[in-house]
Amino acid sequence: MKKMWLQVGALVLLCVMLSSCGKKDETPETVEQGIPVEVQTVSLGAISTENKLSGTVVSGKTEQVYVSLSARCSETFVEVGDSVKAGQLLCKLDLKSFQDNYEIAELSYQTAKKNFEDQAKLLDQQIEQQEKNYNNTLALFQMGAASQMEVDTAKLGLDAARVNRSSSLSQLELAVKNAQKGMDQITDTLKNVDANGGIPSPVNGTVVSLSVGKDSYVSAGMPIAVVESSDSMKISVSVSESLIGKLQVGGRAHVKLSALNQSFDTTISDIAKTVNPANRLYTVQLTVPKEVSGLLSGMFADVSLYTDSRENAVIVPTESLLLQADGQFVVLLDEKQTARRVLVQTGLIGDGMTEITSGLSGGETLVTVGQSYLKDGDVARIVPTQE
Repeated sequence: MKKMWLQVGALVLLCVMLSSCGKKDETPETVEQGIPVEVQTVSLGAISTENKLSGTVVSGKTEQVYVSLSARCSETFVEVGDSVKAGQLLCKLDLKSFQDNYEIAELSYQTAKKNFEDQAKLLDQQIEQQEKNYNNTLALFQMGAASQMEVDTAKLGLDAARVNRSSSLSQLELAVKNAQKGMDQITDTLKNVDANGGIPSPVNGTVVSLSVGKDSYVSAGMPIAVVESSDSMKISVSVSESLIGKLQVGGRAHVKLSALNQSFDTTISDIAKTVNPANRLYTVQLTVPKEVSGLLSGMFADVSLYTDSRENAVIVPTESLLLQADGQFVVLLDEKQTARRVLVQTGLIGDGMTEITSGLSGGETLVTVGQSYLKDGDVARIVPTQE
């Protein structure tokens, strides 16, 4: 019995040994020391105070499209809200009756003109004949073969021919002018209408009003459409009297249009000289770059106006600043990545950056992310900046 237990014990010992031989050596992983942070070097640069305001898109110019006739609209090509190019057709008018009238007026003009030319040629021939008769009679008189009365009669005939030509051609010229006037009146009536009855847009822009539809009639003197020019769009913003004195034409600005998902830098183009009595604010207008498209009047805009510029200032990201009881501070790292809190005084604030007027001189290693977890003397671990 004792021998059997010894065998069992030996078997168990062998299993334990085999099991221990199958295990690999396990060593604990190395844990990186230090609080992870992101950093950047404190630099010098330009900064301006950023004043954030709300503005709107406005049009500096609208064009009303008129015609001087009453006619049926046979077709329309646009709707309110459509963007159009200068020369693009808005609608088409049925001009058959006007074309017929123009053809009649043109025929009258051509007839009057030809009659004038034919009569002028005939009268010139009559004068030429009378001049020849007078010269011949005068020559005979000088030879003693004709009397003074015959010379006077020939001279009278020449003068009469000249008077007749002037009178006749004046009447015929008046007829030509009247016929031309009739054509011009029809042409003026068709002003803003092309040869096929099409009415084009006078400018690039947006159709904000359209008073005609297919088979409707247009009336003389009534606007067919109103087109808001996109070439003169501006951003309008109202500012207080405390800010107006810091702005000037040509000053920098930035605009964000959420509706179009567009942003652009621009400049101030106009500053109102008088206050709006309704809200006691001053209107400032900003230029819209030519490459910006799709703007409509009334769209909202987020506007940043920059004032009080400073060059070669010590600037840091505004988000790197922390606040404590005795003021604002930043966290710096030394060459051993040991943290140190430094009290600072700030100046201008704008565009995500803040000017440091005291406490930093430039070149320091500034903690921009993770600084709130550091105390003086803590060791930090610099990690790559997250884009």
